[in-house]
Amino acid sequence: MLLPSGIDDFKDIIEGNYYYIDKTGLIGDLLRDGANVILITRPRRFGKSLNFYMIKYFFSNEKDYSYLFKGLKIENDPLALEHMNKYPVIHITFKDAKTSSWEETYDVLKSVISKEYDKHSYLLESEKLREHHKKYIIKILEKRGEPVDYRESLYNLTYFLETHFGKKVILLIDEYDVPIESGYVNGYYEQVVDFMRGMLTAALKGNISLFKGLLTGVYRVAKEDIFSGLNNLVVYTILDDFYSPYFGFTTEEVKKMLSDFNMEDRYEEIKEWYNGYRFGNAEGIYNPWSVIECVRRKVAQAYWINTSGNDLIRELIFNSPSQVKQKIEKLLSGEGLTEMIESTCALRDLRYENGSINESAMWRLFLFGGYLTPKSKKIDSTFGQWVCELYP
Repeated sequence: MLLPSGIDDFKDIIEGNYYYIDKTGLIGDLLRDGANVILITRPRRFGKSLNFYMIKYFFSNEKDYSYLFKGLKIENDPLALEHMNKYPVIHITFKDAKTSSWEETYDVLKSVISKEYDKHSYLLESEKLREHHKKYIIKILEKRGEPVDYRESLYNLTYFLETHFGKKVILLIDEYDVPIESGYVNGYYEQVVDFMRGMLTAALKGNISLFKGLLTGVYRVAKEDIFSGLNNLVVYTILDDFYSPYFGFTTEEVKKMLSDFNMEDRYEEIKEWYNGYRFGNAEGIYNPWSVIECVRRKVAQAYWINTSGNDLIRELIFNSPSQVKQKIEKLLSGEGLTEMIESTCALRDLRYENGSINESAMWRLFLFGGYLTPKSKKIDSTFGQWVCELYP
């Protein structure tokens, strides 16, 4: 059986008979979660996109995708099966919305939205939509809309789909924070935050056409930056217990993979190289990309570090004060570091007004970005923040 190196589409993995570690239990847990709008943050390359494709195919009423789930754990969940292929689904990713200017990023965002509208272009034939609705759809398809049209585009698409099908909609937004981080790095933070705030608030706040709104990203961008007024949003970071085993491979899953590929004798070596993250109450969570590449190539290397841009991390380390560099050297030598961690990660807070590095904000970025992991954590009763013992 082949290993799915770099394949994010659940359908491609199942139809291609690739090796798949069953994470379908996530679907049932999401259905049992009373939250209407959920943000799950995890570092890059921990299976967020693959899980979103899985969720899409399970719920989508586009066609019968039940064959993709044959023999998987979700077949033993009667509640979940009642919802299979019953909902219109909007599925977008902002992973490519990272450019050197706001104008270019805005064009990418418009293109992403236009492509999703194109997937639902059958709405132009709907007898349940009015002519002005169809004119709006054509405007988005042709990328002729004004900024206000794109801010309202996801909300409007949920309304159009509910009107057409008579069913509430599932909205999946993958890597929502990529354009925001790019805006910070490239100097158009305020513009991208203003746009994303308007679009996400319109789509997610009090939207009666929504069955579930699910977002993923690396960071929980500060509420005042993006989610102002979005009181129905529930956030699960790597410090929370919810959904801990569904993103990344557990120790048991890694051992089984090694057994399936006749590499049982390499476990201690792989443990030493990749030694596991801690997400919530789940210890020994491994980065899927690193493990898959190691098993595929039969060589242990630092695969994960080269999978995404690290410009912001490098810039922070290079410009950090001497006492922070000393702490980094301590981490590199294998020692731990105890820091107080807020669950939000406002990129604007990374520097003070005088340009100096905000050390506390930097450690948050390193932790949620996957460069550090918490070996222990507890809530500080005075400040209501996490106190974490951090290791590389």
